[in-house]
Amino acid sequence: MNEEVLSENESDSAQNQYLLFYLNGDIYAIKALSTSEIVEYSQITKVPKMHSFVRGVTNIRGNIVPVIDLLDRFGLGVSKIGPKSSIVVINYKSEDSLNQLGVIIDEVYEVDDIQTSDIRTAPEFGSQIDRKFIASMGKYRGEYIAILNTQTILNVAELSKLADKG
Repeated sequence: MNEEVLSENESDSAQNQYLLFYLNGDIYAIKALSTSEIVEYSQITKVPKMHSFVRGVTNIRGNIVPVIDLLDRFGLGVSKIGPKSSIVVINYKSEDSLNQLGVIIDEVYEVDDIQTSDIRTAPEFGSQIDRKFIASMGKYRGEYIAILNTQTILNVAELSKLADKG
């Protein structure tokens, strides 16, 4: 019986864990359970006729993974690759399959808990990025940070549409 309680508590703790990272000087969060790994920024091969925020694809452990420039996706410019830039590989569910997509971040901050009681609905205004990309706001060390909606950011149907080059 204690094992059952322990595993429930561990499960609850995992549900509250978030990957916090820097992007353009701001801290953002995504659910840690939605990520599969964080890798050092590496060579990206461009894919013709894709949206500018689809930087291309990269090889991660033998898998070809599409890479999204989050800053560009948010309409805030293009990420400048620095020594601490990384690619966060996120598991994305689309219809009946699980895909992996990478997002470029400036720097990993840490993985930490944000309690459910500290999570609020995002306001309709006051953010630099489109509200559809924000799942909620989490209070972390006295400040509210945006918890991103990875399902919207990485919407495969939208990302797969060819960019209008006309």
